[in-house]
Amino acid sequence: MRKVYNIMKTKLAVLTAVLMSVCMLAGPSAMALRVVVEAGDQPFYVYGPSYWDAGYEYVWVPGHWGPHHAWVHGYYNRHGEFHKEYAHVHHHDHDHDHD
Repeated sequence: MRKVYNIMKTKLAVLTAVLMSVCMLAGPSAMALRVVVEAGDQPFYVYGPSYWDAGYEYVWVPGHWGPHHAWVHGYYNRHGEFHKEYAHVHHHDHDHDHD
C-alpha cells in the first residue's frame, strides 16, 4: 500500500511540475485595459457644465487624448440653437493659461 502511495505522490509531483512549466511558457493571454484619470483640466472647469452667452449655450467638453497621442485640454463648445431669452446674458471670458 505504501508503494502505491509513493507512486501516486511522484506522479502528482511530476504532473504539477509539467503544468507549472507550461503555464510559465504560455505567457498572459488576456489583453490588459488601461484606465487613466486626468485631473489636469480641473482649473479650466470654472463655469460648471454649461453657461449662456449672447443667446447661445456653451457646454464643457472634457480633456481627452487626440490624434497622435496629444492631450487636448478641455474647453467650452457652443451647443444648440440661438435662444432669444438668453440674448442679454453676456459671459466674461478669462484667460486661464495666464492665471
